[in-house]
Amino acid sequence: MLKDQLIHSLLKEEQILQNKITVVGVGALGMACAIGILMKDLAGELALVDVMEDKLKGEMMDLQHGSLFLRTPKIVSGKDYTLLIVSNPVDIFDL
Repeated sequence: MLKDQLIHSLLKEEQILQNKITVVGVGALGMACAIGILMKDLAGELALVDVMEDKLKGEMMDLQHGSLFLRTPKIVSGKDYTLLIVSNPVDIFDL
């Protein structure tokens, strides 16, 4: 095709991750794990689960604000453990 002959891409097309990781608990350790997951581009979706809804919402909003500069397209949160469906839960407990 003529377009392919005339235009050469300087950057490689990046693969979009299709996996989901859930972090249960948004204490210091849970948030450290969440930030590490985002910084290393390990998931296409990050889900946060905790029973403290106010703290959960605040942490999610902070991550969403900072994720404008990262590749993870979706960050969700909730107190309902159904977010674990089709997920790779991070098995670290923040007590």
